[in-house]
Amino acid sequence: MHSHRVFAKLIELHDLPTLPQVVSKLLEAVEDERSSADDVTALLETDHVISARVLRLANSAYYGLRHRVDSIRRAVVVLGFDAVCQLALATSVFKTFSSQRQFALDPQDFWMHAFGTAKAAQLLCHGPVRVHSPEGCFTAGLLHDMGKYLLALVLRNEYRSVVRESADRELPLRECEKERLGVNHVEVGRWLAAKWRFPSLIVEVIGNTHRPPTAKRRHAVEIAVVQLAETLARQAGFGDAGEWETPVIDGHLLEFLRMAPQDADSVLEHLAEVRADTREFLDLMETE
Repeated sequence: MHSHRVFAKLIELHDLPTLPQVVSKLLEAVEDERSSADDVTALLETDHVISARVLRLANSAYYGLRHRVDSIRRAVVVLGFDAVCQLALATSVFKTFSSQRQFALDPQDFWMHAFGTAKAAQLLCHGPVRVHSPEGCFTAGLLHDMGKYLLALVLRNEYRSVVRESADRELPLRECEKERLGVNHVEVGRWLAAKWRFPSLIVEVIGNTHRPPTAKRRHAVEIAVVQLAETLARQAGFGDAGEWETPVIDGHLLEFLRMAPQDADSVLEHLAEVRADTREFLDLMETE
């Protein structure tokens, strides 16, 4: 089957993106109930590059933190160690992927969409929707399409052809991927998230990006938040990440999240206000 061919390429890829060792240890610490905020702080302080990225994101106009933080220790106090861990994960994956060239997706467009979705998820979680981990939704929003980027890295021109065919045939990208490759970016993204041992929330959000949320599904509210955030980001002009369809807000998502249409309109207005800040932040990260 085609899917076996694609996953074989993924497994055999010598330069398959890998996370910094500090981030891997950080993920282990988060899963360990015995870990403390001091443990996480000490771990992050061993890597000055990642610490600098976390502080840059936390203090950016894009992220919207009210009070400036000048150290990881202070960031943990102000944001909480879970939020700081999520920021470390988000910035590390961004640098890991963006440092590798691919030619199927426009990098600026892809990352604008990723950061737009993350911001929309953040706004939803700090506004009309209540979730256990707003920071997890932010990170899941940022990483929800990473399967596309990995397919672009591995399959190169073949994946560029799939993206073009999707638009030419007006076929959803995930369906065209499945038809041509036997696997889609959602499945690949979930595979990589599990391989990297991401928290279950992120694995489940990535793996259910296009499935209607149901109350019985694990992390159902977070899945719905990121699905809505993805649509809002595209409507607000935060890139398309290889998709050609004109996004429409799903009324079932609003109902599931107990939101009114005006709540979504409010998030759209706020997103429009931070688009320039997002592009400025991306430019800053890319010149690091």
